[in-house]
This record gives sequence, C-alpha cells and structure tokens, in this order.
Amino acid sequence: MRTILLTCFMTLMAVAAFGQDKMDVIYLKNGQVIKGSIIKPMDADGVQIMTTESDVYTFSPDEVRRIVREEVPHDNLKNKIIVHDGEGFTNITTLGYGFGIGTIGDERAINNDEDYFSIHTVNGYHINRSVSLGLGVGVEWYGDYELVPLYADVRYYPTLTEWAPFFYGDLGYGLGFLDEATDGGIMFGVGGGIQRSVNLNMAYVASFGYRYQENTLGTRNADAHFLQFSVGLKF
Repeated sequence: MRTILLTCFMTLMAVAAFGQDKMDVIYLKNGQVIKGSIIKPMDADGVQIMTTESDVYTFSPDEVRRIVREEVPHDNLKNKIIVHDGEGFTNITTLGYGFGIGTIGDERAINNDEDYFSIHTVNGYHINRSVSLGLGVGVEWYGDYELVPLYADVRYYPTLTEWAPFFYGDLGYGLGFLDEATDGGIMFGVGGGIQRSVNLNMAYVASFGYRYQENTLGTRNADAHFLQFSVGLKF
C-alpha cells in the first residue's frame, strides 16, 4: 500500500509541473517580429533564435528593439518543431530498468545477477540553458525488496536544440523503509542521454548510465553495481 501511494504521489507531482506554453519573441527596429526559442542569449555579437519552422537567425544588438517571452496557444504549436524551453522550473519523470554487473558486496565470488524496475521523478530548475539542478525521488523494485532513492540531480546540456544530448550525475541515499530487512545506503549514478523536444513545454528523454547502490539485507552486505536505461517525459 505504501508503494502504491508513493507512486501515485510522484505521478501527481509530474502532472502538476505541466504549465502553459511560452515562446521567445524578438521585436526588431524595422517592425519585424520573430518568434521561436532563443538558442544564444543577447551579447555584444547579438542574439540567435530558432523559429517554429526550425530556421535559425542571428540579429545584432542594433537591430533589436526588445526581447520578451509570450504565452502561445497550443493550436499554434501544431506540427511545429520548437526547442524545449531551457529556463525556469522543470520536471523529469521516467521509467527505468537496471541490470547487475560485477559482484555483490564483499563476497567477490557472488556474481551480481539482480535487476530492477523503477519510476523516478526529478523536480529541478534550469539555472541557465545549459545546466539544471534538481531533487529526485523514486521507487525501485528489486527481486525480493524495494528501495526509495532520494537524491540530488545535475544535468548538463552542451546544446539546446530539437535533439539535445545531455549528461547527468546523481548522488543521494536509497531508503529501505518499505522492507524491514533492507537498510539501503548511499547511491550515485552518472550517464548521458538524448532529449527530443515536442513543444516548448514537453520533451521525450532517454538515458543510459552507471549506478552504484549500497545496501544491507539482514546481516548480508549487498552493495552492488548496475547499468541502467530509462525513458520518460520532461515538462
């Protein structure tokens, strides 16, 4: 029952994170209005924007009257390619699968043949268009027990385009309170993935990486290493 309630709670968190669509708008001194997503903020060399038709334009500071963000009706986004907004609050909710590698605990002769299924949600904030920081929570179902990881999440996006690669790092603690015989312990993970923008407020994400999880089952050391794959949505 506690597992079901926790899963429902994370789903509600993801739904609540979905907001209205917004678009970057550049008003030029010649009267033109360019709408899309800023991919290079204004500096001494100018500003760069990708339009809803995926065309990229650069304008010098002398050409620009002002730059704003405006709400856009969903109908205007139909069949258009728009880069997912890289600013402000964000939520990433994923389903994942991990499989064991190496050995378990101190018993080097025991191969790690465990695997797990998981659901995770990360609520974060883009401090700029390249870096986001967040806090994550999840539920992971192993063969005979469950863990609830709580962790800090950092992501780096080298470029924010329709297909945007990213790298991530996680550090936290896997709680074993759903099972009295499971203690859990420190966890961390690193990896990379790809983000496919659907519109300004949603993108598909897929990632692959390495995961380490400390754990104690009764009196047995069950520290283990995994490779994990996940897919989901970013709002």
